[in-house]
Amino acid sequence: MYKIIISLFVLSIFSISSSAANTTNKTVVNLQDDGFIYTPSKIVESFDVSYPASANRNRTEGFYDIAYDVSEEGKAINVRFTRVTGVDIFESLMEISLDKWEFTPATFNGEPIAQQNLRHSYSFYLTKLANKYPEPLMRRNFATVYKQILEHLKKDEVEKAGELLVLMESASVVRFSENRRLALANYSYLNKVDGTVQDKILALERALKDHPRTESTEKLHSRIMSNLFKLYVENKQYYQAFIQHYYLSQLEFSADLLDDLAPLLNHAQAQLSSGEPISTSVKIDSSELFTQYLARPSFSIEADQKITYAELLCGDFNVKIDYSPNTVYDTPVNWEDCQLLIGAPEGSLVRISEARSLSEL
Repeated sequence: MYKIIISLFVLSIFSISSSAANTTNKTVVNLQDDGFIYTPSKIVESFDVSYPASANRNRTEGFYDIAYDVSEEGKAINVRFTRVTGVDIFESLMEISLDKWEFTPATFNGEPIAQQNLRHSYSFYLTKLANKYPEPLMRRNFATVYKQILEHLKKDEVEKAGELLVLMESASVVRFSENRRLALANYSYLNKVDGTVQDKILALERALKDHPRTESTEKLHSRIMSNLFKLYVENKQYYQAFIQHYYLSQLEFSADLLDDLAPLLNHAQAQLSSGEPISTSVKIDSSELFTQYLARPSFSIEADQKITYAELLCGDFNVKIDYSPNTVYDTPVNWEDCQLLIGAPEGSLVRISEARSLSEL
């Protein structure tokens, strides 16, 4: 779906000339020739996890993000939990479930290979808990602390609000509705302390990790998406902005918001069509691989912490990147709709620079 959306906004395709590149003090990697080209693994059979009876009796909920690898035999291996908000029984059941999943393994030149860093999310929630505060196994005093955070923000007592937000960040807050409220409170806090655009983007992305189920939450969802669109444009993540704008346009209560965003949409479109180099910095959320939709065929990556995983997806062209600093990467000449996937420790600041040719980087 993303590729279809992006293609609607592709304004031009640029040719590249490696021979003209001025790459002093930089290593040049042509991903067409030097990349590790492969066919990704696919899920053949998967199994849902039943709600455990003990968790049901205790009215316990949980949300989990899992990373895993797929072996050459098509089995999930090296399962690790990148986000955990719940109890141990959920983790055990998810590991058992993944052990039963079947995959077609990734291949390179027709030979099966292992594939790393696949992701999956599980959620366990009880509808009977709707509009109630967390039960004892979650966090009893969420309502009290959250109210205090809002009061501190209203009084511009930002230091006190920040201390409570740090406290709640480390707590086992389980229900998505509560995590969303915390994310929005953090966004308000960041606005008051002039926080970075990268931190604000993370806060709003976390607030959008579930689908609206009522009219009131859909209206809130629309406002969040509108603010996130603005931040993407400010941070020069233009294709992410287009995707956000597209999904916002599908919501019932977005008409007025879309009118207000029209000038920014035109600005983003003009920047993409200009052909000028684009640089942006993004902050990594540990719960998933970061995806950057590339707007230019040559790029470089720099980070303040170690890059643990990098992969490029361009239609049928899939390549794992053996990342090293101070390197410029050249995508295939017939590139289009390229997605750059990056893994790094939580909180890492990653700078991505894009250009039409190597000489511009």
